[in-house]
Amino acid sequence: MSMQPAADPCKLALRDVLRGAAAAGVVGFFLNILHLALPLYTIQVYDRVLSSGSLETLSALAILVAVVLLFQAVIDFLRSRLFSILGGRMMTRLGNPVFESAVETTLRQGPMSAAGVMRDLSDLRGFIAGGAIALPIDLVVAPMFLLVLFLLHPFYGLVGLAGAIVLTGAALATEMLARRPSARAAAATNKVQTETSAAIRNAEVITAMGMLPAIARRWRESQAAAIEDVERGRTAAKGLAAVARTLRVGFQIGIITTGAILVVNRDASAGTIIAANVLMSRLLLPFEGLIDGWRQWVDALAAFTRIRSVVETGATQRSALPIVVGSGRLAADRATYMPQGGSKPLLRNVSFQVESGELMGVIGPSGAGKSTLARLIVGLWQPSAGGIYLDGQSTFTHERASFGAAVGYLPQEPTLFEASVRDNIARFREAPMEEVVRAARDAGVHELIGSLPQGYQSMLADGGVRLSGGQRQRLALARALFGNPKLLVLDEPNSNLDAEGEAALVRAIEIARERGATVVVVAQRMSILSKADKLLMLRDGAVAQFGSRDQVLAAIGPKRPTRSGEPGQNGGVVAMREGGA
Repeated sequence: MSMQPAADPCKLALRDVLRGAAAAGVVGFFLNILHLALPLYTIQVYDRVLSSGSLETLSALAILVAVVLLFQAVIDFLRSRLFSILGGRMMTRLGNPVFESAVETTLRQGPMSAAGVMRDLSDLRGFIAGGAIALPIDLVVAPMFLLVLFLLHPFYGLVGLAGAIVLTGAALATEMLARRPSARAAAATNKVQTETSAAIRNAEVITAMGMLPAIARRWRESQAAAIEDVERGRTAAKGLAAVARTLRVGFQIGIITTGAILVVNRDASAGTIIAANVLMSRLLLPFEGLIDGWRQWVDALAAFTRIRSVVETGATQRSALPIVVGSGRLAADRATYMPQGGSKPLLRNVSFQVESGELMGVIGPSGAGKSTLARLIVGLWQPSAGGIYLDGQSTFTHERASFGAAVGYLPQEPTLFEASVRDNIARFREAPMEEVVRAARDAGVHELIGSLPQGYQSMLADGGVRLSGGQRQRLALARALFGNPKLLVLDEPNSNLDAEGEAALVRAIEIARERGATVVVVAQRMSILSKADKLLMLRDGAVAQFGSRDQVLAAIGPKRPTRSGEPGQNGGVVAMREGGA
């Protein structure tokens, strides 16, 4: 199936920003023209009203400048709204692609590979909506004020030009001095945040084994180093910012002094002094803003680069065309998986076929590739060679929504979301309550849910209901069973279950099979595979045995007692006789 490449969302968002910035530039040009109203008004008052004593002229000038200021306020508001809309549009354009790409990148490269990308997106929106993006526009328009200064008198223009050059140099010096400390501060802050998150996640282990003092000391050392780096960068930036503010005031004093000399020598009128001071302030404002704005632009460009990297890394060949799964027929054709940067494949040339309604058990020693196979079956990872197919379609390239509607998956470490029990089981879909209850009954957790404080409305969160490992596993099983999936993949589903929970699991598997689902169970304990139709035994990532349950058990032959899940004398799996196996 050929798929047209999707348009690059980052390019589309950048195009929107550039168009919006162009529109803001036009608005900013007219806004800056209106800023000339105050200096022109000042000149007219000094040169005409004071000399003539005409209050009628003053009234006319005041009304005119009031109208201009009103238009200025309206245009300024429109420009700020334009930036706000532009930031929101960028968030809308990039939000979903970035989130999906972050998930895909995390699947391939681990949880830290896309950490902070959504924060980068939010920071980028704030950069645009806050108006910092307007700095180049204001810098481009600034020469207009310099031109007016030269028109008032060349000496005014020279003082203004000197001020712009000096403040630009201060901005460049700030960037050069603060770049490395800022980079070190960002890295140190990220390290502290990572260590803090890890400590919170492992609070039970830290407290139980008395690790808190050592962990706290380690955190304090990292925090102190981060604060030192942050303060070093801030000190340099604040010092130069203070120098720039002093220089700006100095140049304004300089232009007033220049004006006084010109007036004394009768080379300019008195009104030009105040007008030149106002123009000087407007001229130097963007150049002074360059000191902080430069860093904001650098940070924004870095954030956009990280976002684009995640979007490109997370780009997949998954189809966008929904395909209804007609049956649960599952087949693997020489599926091989080599992890990124790895030197040895985790799976090699794995082939099998399972028909609708059949139960296939995946067995083998630890590290044989069982969980890797489960992830390939549900399309989390892309096979490096070969493929795995559900109803004739690749499980990896299959459109996710239609694939998910036909698949139930219980990972080795089940995770529940911070939401209600109902939403967790229903996979956050708007489904009838009877379907949620049916899945819970099939998993044998309906009565367990009834014992919770608010039943199906109970919240599963840090501040909500606390569940045991077995309870979480059984709720995750109910989620996997929701919607009567055509394919059910369970990775060591009985690892946290007691005898009652395991019996409920066996019943749930039988119910799914009776409804025509293909069931794949990765197991260490053979007790839940007593009714398996087929067994697939993996060893070192390759198929050691595959066939009917009886054929595989016969091929393994008699074994000496070993620990659960370990290979026996002939490479078999222990506890093959458990539960009637």
